[in-house]
Amino acid sequence: MNKKLLSLLVSGSLIAVVSTSVFATDTGVVNFNGKIVADTCEINVNESASTTGTVTFADTYPADYSGDGSIGTSKDFKIELIKCDPLVDKLNLTFSGTTTDAGFLRLENSEAGATNVGITVTNKNGGANDVKFDGSVPDASTDVDNAGSITPTIFNYTANVIQVGNNAPTAGKYASSATFEVFYR
Repeated sequence: MNKKLLSLLVSGSLIAVVSTSVFATDTGVVNFNGKIVADTCEINVNESASTTGTVTFADTYPADYSGDGSIGTSKDFKIELIKCDPLVDKLNLTFSGTTTDAGFLRLENSEAGATNVGITVTNKNGGANDVKFDGSVPDASTDVDNAGSITPTIFNYTANVIQVGNNAPTAGKYASSATFEVFYR
């Protein structure tokens, strides 16, 4: 009788295994793809023929400011990229820097002279949003088409000297810096 019981258990187990595999038909496929692009862009910051450039503002006075975030003076600048990988359709720039606010929009003054002053940068590539200095991926609406190997891909910005806080900026020198990295889409 033990043989019959054992044979029933074994055949029942086999039926359960076969039945389970019959019902396991909910399957799918995940495909992965992408591309590795050559880091070949040549960078020209503000016509400096270099990857480093300086934006020099006109003199401004404490009376030019009217409250937190008010702009005292502005200066347009551009960053050009040439000889980028032709397989890349769109380019953008991510920025990082030391900021004064939780939104990462205001670069901190690193000079010991002027106080209550900072820098914002407005992105003029497909919109008028301020650049975030947190290294985040920029909005796709500000992407620029890759112009190719001869014509530069140009990113246009406006840098603004702003009042930070309720008190007007004090006289003295100010300075800030940000790093950027080419972002490929």
